[in-house]
Amino acid sequence: MARPPTPPPNRRTLEAQSRRRDMLSAARKLLRKGGADAVTMRAVAEQVGVSTTVVYALFPDKAALIAQAVDDDLKRFSRHLQQALAAAQSPSDALRRVAQAYATFGVSHPQAYRLMFMQLRPTSAVADSSIEFGNPSEDAYALARLLATQLLQVPNGPVVPQSAIDCAAQLLWEALHGVTALRITSGDDPWFERLPLAQHVDRMVDMLLAGLPTAQAHPAEPGLTL
Repeated sequence: MARPPTPPPNRRTLEAQSRRRDMLSAARKLLRKGGADAVTMRAVAEQVGVSTTVVYALFPDKAALIAQAVDDDLKRFSRHLQQALAAAQSPSDALRRVAQAYATFGVSHPQAYRLMFMQLRPTSAVADSSIEFGNPSEDAYALARLLATQLLQVPNGPVVPQSAIDCAAQLLWEALHGVTALRITSGDDPWFERLPLAQHVDRMVDMLLAGLPTAQAHPAEPGLTL
């Protein structure tokens, strides 16, 4: 038996959705101009033309508001990485393709990258984000863990400790972030010469792949992250 069609949202729901989008847009603008300190419930309310009560009705606190303001950029970033991953032929090829996609996205979208990974912001609960925790297609760290697992866990080999996988995933991300952030902040620095970005990332991946056995042999202590 066919399900009855879902009724369209009523006027009140549509208005709430529109206000929510406006609030998130206002929060993003405030973040870009003055960082997390510039984002307050009152400032967002003034930008949108509503009372702070209306803002609190849609977002429990400032941390949740900021987290959701960044979510769309994070999802766009994750989709970009997934497109690169889809063409991979092996675990090492997957790392290489994702690394190139990561750096290219950051350098091509510096404002979004700063907003996602170079802005200090209050810690928010996982439940406050619209990103599905642990889903590699939305959660970029989950993708890093997936890449590390595929590289470290040999088929029919011994089980690799989760601490070793987390250690490797964090090292991969930190290396990529370092390359990308320096390119964004320093550009063509006259004090030293750089390889073109694609070659630079390729050399970095070579070094990471050479060092992964060390990460496997010396995992982080349980309960600790790098």
